[in-house]
Amino acid sequence: MILNFKEIEVDFCQQCRGVWLDAGELEELMTMTGARADDPLLQLQKQEGAPSRNRKYLCPRCDHLLHEITVPKSEAGGLRLDRCPSNHGLWFDDQELKQLLMMFPTQNGASKTIDYLNELFGTAA
Repeated sequence: MILNFKEIEVDFCQQCRGVWLDAGELEELMTMTGARADDPLLQLQKQEGAPSRNRKYLCPRCDHLLHEITVPKSEAGGLRLDRCPSNHGLWFDDQELKQLLMMFPTQNGASKTIDYLNELFGTAA
């Protein structure tokens, strides 16, 4: 299912509640909901990863196997996301996008983005 927020298309799977954001869309979403999108934490698209041994997700844009990356600053490397190796975007399993946004400093305003996602999906993605 594709949901539109202004100029941003948010790809949402109703079955697994996962979210696909094309490259740059996370930053745009944060900016449009009033959060600052200049945090180094958002350099996820540049992070190197390796194909996941457990999951076989494919990029919806190029069909390459997604690479698993570890989010810097996550507790004990606990938050792992899936990234297209060709930089087409990021896949967030249910609740991972909310977990990522909660890592931002309070003054960043990412809570506004979380509130928006709660409204958009019924519960946070």
